[in-house]
Formats: sequence, structure tokens, C-alpha cells
Amino acid sequence: MLAGAIGKTIPFAARILRMHGLTPFRGILTADLFRQAHPVHPAAKTVLIPEVVFWLMAMAALDAPSMAGAVAPFWASLRAAMPSLPLEVVTEEAFCTARGLLPIRFFLRVFAGLADRLSARLQDSYRWKGRRLLGIDGMDTEVQRNPHLAKVLPPPTNQHGSRARPAGRLVGLVGLWDGVCYAFRWTSLKVSEQFSARKLLGFLGPMDLLLADRNFPDKATFAGVVARGANFLFHLPSNRFLKLPRTPVPGGGGKEWYVRIPLPGFLRRQFPALGPELQVRILQYQIPGFRPSWLITSLLDPLEFPWNELAELYHERWRQETFHREWKHTLELSNLRSLKAKGLLKEVLVQLTINNVIRWMMAEATPRKPPVHLKFAETKRLVMAMLPAMAAAPVVLLPMMYHNLLAEIARQEIDEREGRSYPRQWDGRDRPKGHGKVATPARMPSSQENHDVPI
Repeated sequence: MLAGAIGKTIPFAARILRMHGLTPFRGILTADLFRQAHPVHPAAKTVLIPEVVFWLMAMAALDAPSMAGAVAPFWASLRAAMPSLPLEVVTEEAFCTARGLLPIRFFLRVFAGLADRLSARLQDSYRWKGRRLLGIDGMDTEVQRNPHLAKVLPPPTNQHGSRARPAGRLVGLVGLWDGVCYAFRWTSLKVSEQFSARKLLGFLGPMDLLLADRNFPDKATFAGVVARGANFLFHLPSNRFLKLPRTPVPGGGGKEWYVRIPLPGFLRRQFPALGPELQVRILQYQIPGFRPSWLITSLLDPLEFPWNELAELYHERWRQETFHREWKHTLELSNLRSLKAKGLLKEVLVQLTINNVIRWMMAEATPRKPPVHLKFAETKRLVMAMLPAMAAAPVVLLPMMYHNLLAEIARQEIDEREGRSYPRQWDGRDRPKGHGKVATPARMPSSQENHDVPI
């Protein structure tokens, strides 16, 4: 992989990336991908070419406390191999100018190009009954205090007004067994997670199974998923679709039933092939110590998709919460630096692209096991620790070093500790919903626990 990647590079970019030990990444994010994303050729003496700007942003996100802290070492190592360059360091302002001149479509094309390659590469891997498991969910991230950002990405407010920093909302479509972010939307908090989720349904395929929590079940989302030939498995709130007429599932024992959800006129016009109603299956289950829960799914066959398997499968969705934590803290997505909305989107695109690069390497390290069983933070640490050695090593040794890196990554398995519990803050007490309303806690008092209906 490495030899082929090196042979096709632009010589100048190859030397820069080689000096930073980034050659292994070049086999994943190829020079052709960058050329297709930005076909305009820069001037011959331009140092901050698009590919270098991208990787400098990535290095700052991965390993530098500030942008200036990334630029200075970058220029120092560059001068070590190219003494003819001036002693004066490329300033942070010059880098920010170069980043600002790159259009957003460049970063979008790089992200989408890598996501397409990963989708094709993993199309036959990590499947549940032949279906790709995808999750969709949102997370909020604070950004720098700035008057411009406060207008574009206003902070959350309550009855006391605004008391926080500006914040953006990221809604991602991710592979629950490969950790790849296939698509996302970055918006203000005024745009709901449900609206952004519906905009991402176009990325679903016929053999996809979409999992989501109870914020997302609605008629428009159901229709959008089924119209794509995909299926869904959502956590269902207790006040939605449970009062519709029920048809018992044969052999369901009262724990599952079919209902027909009438579709409003605008959905019938938008998806005429679905007809006036959508048939779904509702399952009830209960975890010991918690109140009853419900799932809603378009997987109607109880023999092919038994109740107990679906109830257990739904909890794979929790991996997306882990991905969000890794994006925020391991990839520093909670430390976005730009003071303009476009700059923030570029940073998000770079960091999620790097997430997919690391996931690619994890998939290479464990081809027979889902890469989400490996430690993401440790993988990133190993990659960053290997870069200086790769920068100093002869080119002929790089394939062996990369192979050794993958072997070390494969050893970073997550320890599964049975019986461990991580209760959330509001599991055992009322959750305030605003305007004087409260939600009943998910965990029941010990005197009311029901152990008769486990998963």
C-alpha cells in the first residue's frame, strides 16, 4: 500500500508529508483524492498547498494545544530538509489565510471521498444478518465566545436567558460496528436533531438497519427510511403510537404486536409507493430494576427477527454515545478554534475525516473482528507516537513499521467487564423538562423492581 502511494504523489507534498511521518496516511487519503477535491494547481513555490493545509489542521487537532504550536514545529522540520527556505516561520496568520482561501467544498469532497471508499471497502464486513448497523444521533458542542458566532450559533437559553458560550449541533450517521462517520450535519441549536436526521436518510441503502433513541420516532422518519429500502429499530416513547389498534404477533406472548400508522397527505404525496399506512411492529421489554421500554421496528417477521434478539440488538446503539465522547475529547472536537462559522465547519470536516482514517487503520488491524472492540484513544496515541520514527526511517522500512503499528493496534482490545454498571445522572430521580414538567425516572425504586421480564 505504501509503495504505491509514494510513487504517485506530487513530489513537493510527498516530501512534506514524509518529513512528518504521514506517509502511511497517504495510502488512505491519497494524493488523487486531494487533487480531485481541489483540481486547481497552486504556484510552484507555494508551501501551504491544499493537502499540506489539510494535514496541518489535522496535526493541530490531534497533537497541538494551539494552531501556533502546530505551525512552528511544522516549519522547523520543513527547513531541516529544505535549507533554502527562509528562516522566518510561516505565521499562524499565513496558515489561517491559506485555510480561509480553501473553499468548503474541498473539505466536503475529501470527507465524502474517504467515506465512499470506506463504504465500498467494508460493504461485506461487520453485518447483522446481512444488514449494516447504523446509528443516528446528535451532540452539542460549545465554541469560542465571539459576537459573530453568537449570532450564527446562538447559545442555549432558559428562563434566565443566555448563560453559556455559543454552541453548534452535530448530528452524525455512523456505523455502529465500524465506527465510521458516513455523513453528518453541523447546524445551530435552532435546528432540531430530528430535522437534521431526516436530511441524512438519503445516505441509507437497501440493506441498512438504522438504530436511534426515542427522540427520533416520527412518521416522516419512518417513511423516509422505508422508502430507501432500509429498516429501522427505534426506542419508542411511552406516549407515542401505543394507543393505536393492535394485532398480536403469533407466538408473541403479549410482548409484541403490529400496528398500522396512518400517513398524512404530504407523506403520501412524497412517498406514493408506501400507500396510506405503514405497518410496524412494537416490542415491549423490561430490564430488571427499570421501567418497561418499547421498541418500534419495520422488521416484521418474528421468526427471522425474534423479540429477544431485537431487544438485545438495540443496545448496540449506545456505541454512538461512546463515539461522541471520542470525537469531543480524543479528537478535540470540543476545542474548535475558528471564529467564523465556515472555519468551524472546516475544522469539523477535518476531524471527522481523521476519525475515519483512524477507523480505517483499526479495520486493517482486525479484519475479522469489528474495530469498535479496539480502544480508539490508544490507537490515536500509538499512531502519534509512531510518526517521529516514520519521519526518520528510510522509505524501505515504512511498510514493515506500518505492519508493526497495525499489530500493536490489534492488541488494544477493550476489556469487557461483566456486571459493571454506569448509571446516568437522572436514572433514579425526576428529570426536569422545563415549564414545570418532569419526566419519571427510568430506574424504579427497589421495592418496585420487576425481575420477571429480562431482555
